[in-house]
Amino acid sequence: MWLAPPTEVGRASTRPCCLASWTMSKGQPPWRSPEGNVVVGRRWKYAPPPWVMYEALVNEHERWLTLLTGEVAPEIVASQRPVGVIFQPWVDPHVSAVEVRIEPLEDTGAALTVLAYADVEELPDDERRWVRYRLGTLFGAALRDWVDDPHWSA
Repeated sequence: MWLAPPTEVGRASTRPCCLASWTMSKGQPPWRSPEGNVVVGRRWKYAPPPWVMYEALVNEHERWLTLLTGEVAPEIVASQRPVGVIFQPWVDPHVSAVEVRIEPLEDTGAALTVLAYADVEELPDDERRWVRYRLGTLFGAALRDWVDDPHWSA
């Protein structure tokens, strides 16, 4: 049974849905969201188009995703060009997976919605702040620097 996608914060709905029509109407990835609860959600806008963001996430993440001591390199467990990627495990031990949804912006560019999942309903404040910080340094800064440099061509 496919589950409805999670809200910005909270558990995925247990209500069955028609995934194909939902995917077509909402532009979301055609996969089940990772197990657990969304404990942190962030959204960033970028100048490059969705396909560039997808390529940077899937094919070039080793170049911009720098690990701190004790962090584990994430693996891509699901992806579909150019709508999204799931990384699992995530670099932070408090997070079991990270889902990145790529959306085209109206004029130009792309927006990434980054959802961090955990096995608990809510992270303690200090852990939540650290997860938000790391998502910000990786997606809000390192990825932005990478895609703003001309590493890609049409």
